Amino acid sequence: MENLKSETIKIVTPVGTRFRYSYLVTPDEYLGVEKWKTEALIPVGTKIKNEQGELVEATVFIVEKLEALLESWKSQLKAAFPNKNFTLTKSSKTGKPSFPWSFEEDNLVIRLKKNYKGMKGINTPVTFYKHDAKSGQNVLMNQDERQEMDKISPETTGQIAFLASGYDAGGNGVGIRCLPLSICFRDIVPWQGGGASDFETAEPASYEEQTTATAADF
Repeated sequence: MENLKSETIKIVTPVGTRFRYSYLVTPDEYLGVEKWKTEALIPVGTKIKNEQGELVEATVFIVEKLEALLESWKSQLKAAFPNKNFTLTKSSKTGKPSFPWSFEEDNLVIRLKKNYKGMKGINTPVTFYKHDAKSGQNVLMNQDERQEMDKISPETTGQIAFLASGYDAGGNGVGIRCLPLSICFRDIVPWQGGGASDFETAEPASYEEQTTATAADF
């Protein structure tokens, strides 16, 4: 299936997106693999513009985009390999399909990750911008400003642009991956330690899902 590639779509989250479990400057290392990663939390009720420039509910719009991409990828796989059975990636905890998006209380949570190293060496890091309220412009952060974002409070807000595409991991299943491209920070809250900090939590150092082979789903 080396020549079969999924469609790739770009999504930009609305202003007010929060970030937690963030390893955006220093990558997280898990089982010898380093990744830049974060979870984007989008409040239910937030508005975003669709392709026609109309304001729509952001979480519904984004989920519909991701679900449509998954269905398109599944159709593409079956068209290319009609006699092959495919299984969706499953959570080892629940045995149910596991995707990089889910609803948690009043937020849509999107798990984004990007390998630190690729076949050609170190990949391009996530680009950081900051919003200048006076000029209304988004300004590229310099290296010193980037380092200050190594540890951030999950109350930090902004927007994130990411790419979504389908993958086929063989026995570990078929699904959608979300790869962070750039972040525009608006309200930067430094990490103070303790409390609700994403660095003081029971969440494992890596939120990689362990998967198991299951019966075919399509």
